[in-house]
Amino acid sequence: SSGINAEYGYIEMGNTKLIAAVYGPKEILRREEFSLKGKVNCEFKFMPFSRAHYCEPRQNFEEKMISKCICDAMEGVILLEKFPKALVDISVQVIQDDGSALALALTAASVALINANIEVKDLVVGTTLRYFENSDVLVDPTAEEEHGPFSKFTGGAGFHLAVLPSLSQISYLKQTGKIEQSQARDCIETCWETCLRLATGIKNLLQESIDSDAPR
Repeated sequence: SSGINAEYGYIEMGNTKLIAAVYGPKEILRREEFSLKGKVNCEFKFMPFSRAHYCEPRQNFEEKMISKCICDAMEGVILLEKFPKALVDISVQVIQDDGSALALALTAASVALINANIEVKDLVVGTTLRYFENSDVLVDPTAEEEHGPFSKFTGGAGFHLAVLPSLSQISYLKQTGKIEQSQARDCIETCWETCLRLATGIKNLLQESIDSDAPR
């Protein structure tokens, strides 16, 4: 046995399904990588048949960018000073992609960290929102709504938001497209409220898991 923790976070929303795995903390062996704070490494990947088109096993640019987003968000929430000379590996695999994969990946990675008993400041909860020029708003849109021809021809903007609900802080925010400032504010507010509702449900599930594992 290696003695390395391996814990998981599985999330489904609509037809999007993904799993996050956390390995570590494990000792950094190479001297040049020594740090008084722990380090985080993340790899995000769409599985080959998770989308309508075949996804190559090798990471593409989109997957590398999402990996960096997850890594940055998790570095901001993990108490890395508790793990000097150690590395936390996070792997997120999308089993089926029908939209909102980034937001769900952030949430699943956070749940996996908690399941691995890695000390964190708070839970991270993400959501995606699509705003159209006709003022329609879709929260956690499908792949077609997020990226399809309809979204391209109707303009508008997209938002990805992740929050630390107990601390009332934003962990990650990305906006694409053009939108008036007042409308952007409303969209972020909607994302915020959605994240807080999701956080309540996730915390309840985590507590139920803890209670079920407790000795009787």
